Amino acid sequence: MKKEKIAILVDSGADVAKDLSEDIFILPLIVQIDEQTYIDGENINLDEVLAKLDNHKISTSLPNPRTIYETLEHIKSLGYTHIIAMTISSGLSGTYNVIRMIAEDYSDLVISVIDTLNISKGSGYSAYLALEMIKEGKSFAEINTALINKLNDQKVFFTIGTLEYLKRGGRIGLVAATVANILNLKPIISCNEHGVYYTVKKTIGYSKAINLLLETAYEFIKSCQKYDLTVLVARVDEKIQSVIEHVKSVFSKVRNFEIKAVTPALAIHIGPESFGLALRKL
Repeated sequence: MKKEKIAILVDSGADVAKDLSEDIFILPLIVQIDEQTYIDGENINLDEVLAKLDNHKISTSLPNPRTIYETLEHIKSLGYTHIIAMTISSGLSGTYNVIRMIAEDYSDLVISVIDTLNISKGSGYSAYLALEMIKEGKSFAEINTALINKLNDQKVFFTIGTLEYLKRGGRIGLVAATVANILNLKPIISCNEHGVYYTVKKTIGYSKAINLLLETAYEFIKSCQKYDLTVLVARVDEKIQSVIEHVKSVFSKVRNFEIKAVTPALAIHIGPESFGLALRKL
């Protein structure tokens, strides 16, 4: 029986680094600014996107279908026999559906497509698990089963300076965004069981929201002896650096700790003052 050689395919919304492993491949989302099209994280960076947020027409779209097909062909050419594709939530993006449809018609590789029902590193942590299991010599079937069973062990909590950017992207209603901005309400946002944004808690003021976010995240992993944690930011200033130091002191059972700038495509929807924590139970 031919030995399985498994590749992991994610989209750029998972906030996974390209150099994480030779077995990982990343499909970039598309960033549209005015009439110009960019490739997420390749020919436009986070600072450039943030600088244009308030005075340009900016949107995001799915990975190009041709790019998806060419990526499958490239993976095949490297000798892989199987692909596990993991996408950010189908409740927030059509990426899952377009990859699934192309994969169904691609017969040269065995491909599974998993909807992580999550965003950013909450989605990316599934790739971490898959890569760990590949190193352990686990089979394609075993890895797929584990990924599905552990989807609820990963969570992202984030807060934002304003709801304006989520409103522009259609992720929140005009009335709700207007009222929240007038009252200076700051939500703690996560993905629910359907992979759709929801407000976990809310408070008044950005500083209080940061503290509430830490409390909410701690509740998620407080019973764990070990967990992975990623701080997700758009910008790191003196205030955010202070928060990061506080995070290190509060979350004392961290196995792997990272600070990650969110991908430009995600920053378009959450803005420059976004701050989040992604956690993975072990």
